[in-house]
Amino acid sequence: MTAADPLAPYRALVRIAELELELAREQRYDEIEQLALQREQLIGELSHPAPRGAQECLQRALAIERRAKVELLRRREEVLLTLRGVELRRRTASGYARTLPAKAARVIAQA
Repeated sequence: MTAADPLAPYRALVRIAELELELAREQRYDEIEQLALQREQLIGELSHPAPRGAQECLQRALAIERRAKVELLRRREEVLLTLRGVELRRRTASGYARTLPAKAARVIAQA
């Protein structure tokens, strides 16, 4: 925090939120975790009471963080749907595998 710009750390929170949203869109999850640590540290260093104008930055950061959360939830849902499809295909293949020996034996017997 600088005396020249008391809003600098609040603007930094907005930049962190914007980067978090970008990383979520790019599926760079490890970097999001690192950003979360930076955000927590920055929040711990904010002045109390907040300077005039900080509320706008905080509201913007919160709105962007919510968008990032929605993006992460959307990506999570995509992964769960993919896993569900994989499991369905696995069970289908397993069902065919159980009937294969019996069918093979009938074909051999008919030959």
